[in-house]
Amino acid sequence: MTAASNAIHVGLLWHSFRSENLGVGALTIANINLIAKAIEKAGRTPFFHILGVQGETDYSSETPYPNDFTNIGYKALATPGSALHQTMRRCHIFFDIGAGDSFSDIYGWKRYGLMIGSKFAAVRAGGDLVFSPQTIGPFASGRARYAAKRALNIAKLVYARDEPSFRVLGELGVADRAVLTTDVAFALPYAATDRTGRDLANGPLRVGLNVSALLYRRDIAAADKIALTVDYRALVDRIIERLQAHPRVELHLVPHVLATHTPYEDDYALAETLCQRHPNIVLPPRFHGPSQAKTYIAGLDFFLGSRMHATIAAISSGTAVLPLGYSRKFTGLFGSIDYPWMADLTAQTNDQVMERLEAALAEVPQLTADAVAAAGRAQQKLGSYTSVLDRLFAELAARHA
Repeated sequence: MTAASNAIHVGLLWHSFRSENLGVGALTIANINLIAKAIEKAGRTPFFHILGVQGETDYSSETPYPNDFTNIGYKALATPGSALHQTMRRCHIFFDIGAGDSFSDIYGWKRYGLMIGSKFAAVRAGGDLVFSPQTIGPFASGRARYAAKRALNIAKLVYARDEPSFRVLGELGVADRAVLTTDVAFALPYAATDRTGRDLANGPLRVGLNVSALLYRRDIAAADKIALTVDYRALVDRIIERLQAHPRVELHLVPHVLATHTPYEDDYALAETLCQRHPNIVLPPRFHGPSQAKTYIAGLDFFLGSRMHATIAAISSGTAVLPLGYSRKFTGLFGSIDYPWMADLTAQTNDQVMERLEAALAEVPQLTADAVAAAGRAQQKLGSYTSVLDRLFAELAARHA
């Protein structure tokens, strides 16, 4: 068998090495590693076709596996001879991760419509469709639920990364192909930090804060359906002021979306503004990729933030974390791994969030222990995904021998 014929071509829908959202990059790198391991176990070599959105970055060097990239857009989707459809026809199987949380109309119908249409295009191209671990829903309208059900019905398997999403799959009538697991970003590689000798109870604390530009700049944000019960801008100022006043804290701002061309999404530009308003904050250089960001977060003692994959980078590296959640995906994911520390920006007030922060600051050693335990449970849950990957690719290799 030649090298070319030995390859299994995998289409990765709604993944990206070029997304300025490092959370999407984290999902991509981690999922590629898990899938490639299963393909290699089957005695074949992987080739990945990344099918996602074009951005201004490129951190494809963070994976050793051969890959190419094709942009998904309405024009490409509607044109049978486009590069998108040509690439799809090369794929033996598709894994669709929905950018983590975009199998929902929460971010508007323009995005959701592309999500739905791309799934049908993949199946028409001839490959099996697997939903990689992701959030399912919420769906704000009946037509969104109807579109979701139709798309789910053409899938071979559907993985939910949290229990609320798993329940939604049952409600949509696809329990027969639904599997509960957790977020693949728990498998994102990073350089671990040796915390030996760190006195988390009484010594200096390196505290990281991720501020979401999407939530902070609601005046210019896209037409989404995010509804907060907090005044996010005022809350961010209060958190910064409280942490800066703490005698043990060295405060780091940690951007996780680096979208220079999209002002309402760019955490880094916002962090620069906040540093001007609140001097003496550490701001790292722009990260070159998600593993670099996770390595930085792993070097902190305590972390809080509103970009979910920044908080997953913390908990999966054993770092004490207080997620500042803005949607069901937070409560679902962290609840599914029994992590008890969270603030809910869709149900609590600014004062209640600050009370939660005070409780966390007083218990950093306990949060650290809870994070380590929850990360262990997440790794166990990932086994329900990786074990099926092994079976899928053993079967696929046999069919294409």
